Amino acid sequence: MESRKAKPDERHTGAQKVVFLCFTEPVSMSPEDMRPHLDEHKAWLTELERAGELLFAGPMLDDDYRYSGAGLLVLRADSVTEAKDIADRDPFHARGIRKYRIVPWQINEGSVEVRLTLSDGRFTLA
Repeated sequence: MESRKAKPDERHTGAQKVVFLCFTEPVSMSPEDMRPHLDEHKAWLTELERAGELLFAGPMLDDDYRYSGAGLLVLRADSVTEAKDIADRDPFHARGIRKYRIVPWQINEGSVEVRLTLSDGRFTLA
C-alpha cells in the first residue's frame, strides 16, 4: 500500500502537488551531543537538494525561537516508500540518533517569490 504512487485528492482544487513531510526528532541525544554529526547531515541535505529530492528543510523552534531538537524535511518522492528510503539515508536516522515520521501532504495554495539579481548572482526568497 505504501509503495503506491502518490496522487492528489482531486476533491480539492489548487496546485494538487503531493510531497512528503518528514518530522524528525532526537531519540536520546541532546542537540549539543548531535553537533559532531551535523556536518555529515548537512552534506546529505545538500546532496538531496541537488538531486531535486528536497523542497525545504530546517529545525523546529520553541516559543522563544530557539532550536527545539525537532526538525522538518519536505521531500519530493513518488510514494511513501520512496520518501522513507530517502529519510533512511539521513546519517542521523541511519545511526539511530533521530527517528522520523513520514506524512503525505497535498499542496494546494500558497506562493513563493524568488528574486534573482544576475549581476552579482544573489537571490532572495520571499
